[in-house]
This record gives sequence, structure tokens and C-alpha cells, in this order.
Amino acid sequence: MAKDEVDEGESEENVYKEKKREELVDNDEISPGEEGFMEGYDSEEEDEEKEEESEHENEE
Repeated sequence: MAKDEVDEGESEENVYKEKKREELVDNDEISPGEEGFMEGYDSEEEDEEKEEESEHENEE
């Protein structure tokens, strides 16, 4: 049962990835506006990861 919960979480995260977003727009499951919002979310997440990596490198 715990494995199902992990799979659901992974599925939700995949919605924010570019390929999955495009697929959802093509299938009319989300609007282009929603896709843009999710793209911004994904971009912000990547920026935060880069900042954390940079901070870690500066500590060494």
C-alpha cells in the first residue's frame, strides 16, 4: 500500500515536466494557461536547485 502512495506522488510530480504538460494540453486535459503556470513552477524549482548547488560548492 505504501508503494501506491509513492507512485501517486511520482505521477503528480511528472505533471510539472515539459513532456507531460504538452501531452495534457494536446489532450485538452489542461488549458494553455495552466500549462504556462506549471512551466513557471518547473522553472522556479530548477532555479532553486541551481542556487543550492552553488551554495554547496562555495562552502567547499
